[in-house]
Amino acid sequence: MRTAPNKHCVDLLRELCKTESIRPFIARGSRAIRCTHCLMTEFACFCHLRENHSSPVEFILLFHRDEIHKPTNSGRLIADLFPDDTQAYLWSRTEPQQALLDHITSKQGNCTILFPNTETAREQHRPFRSVIPSNTNGETKHTFIILDGTWKQASKMFHQSHWLKDIPHFEINSEAQRSFLVRHSSHEMQFATAEVTAMLLDTLGHKDHGQQLLNYYKAFNEHCLISRQRGGSAQI
Repeated sequence: MRTAPNKHCVDLLRELCKTESIRPFIARGSRAIRCTHCLMTEFACFCHLRENHSSPVEFILLFHRDEIHKPTNSGRLIADLFPDDTQAYLWSRTEPQQALLDHITSKQGNCTILFPNTETAREQHRPFRSVIPSNTNGETKHTFIILDGTWKQASKMFHQSHWLKDIPHFEINSEAQRSFLVRHSSHEMQFATAEVTAMLLDTLGHKDHGQQLLNYYKAFNEHCLISRQRGGSAQI
């Protein structure tokens, strides 16, 4: 019998959303019997692959509400792998959680949003970081806000949230993306949240941590595929 993994911030946020939800989230494959931890169908459970690691940076996962219950959501993999360096919150355009605002304030400028330097961002005069400052005391880790949603959702989260406007953002340049693709993937420049975060770690020079996350993401994809292939109704 497998030991259930310890709950992390995304697990707790998902549970909170369930208790506060007016109606249940119903996705494709909702009739399948799923592991309550990894959300895969029971025969495709990958909880045994969840191993805790320390990350050289900290993460704030900012979830679009539509993403938090999806079995195919990859942002949660960051918390799976780096639970002690990750916090998770639901995004709200006008009413962000006070705990989130307090968390960001506590970083005192040592916080960056991972998001491209779009034309809209430039028109809004959003602060942009071309280089991430290195830790000077060896103790304070830089914090990255990861917007977890589809590209359309993430764009709305970034451009329409007045309370995020003063936080600098950082983009992974196209050269780094091409290099990452050559080494790790064959698809075009369309990345899942976990892949973008692995690429970020790689770009910052934390290649081993980036590879850990990428390997875990690949295992996650394999188990998603198993869920799709076994049983006509057991679809992700």
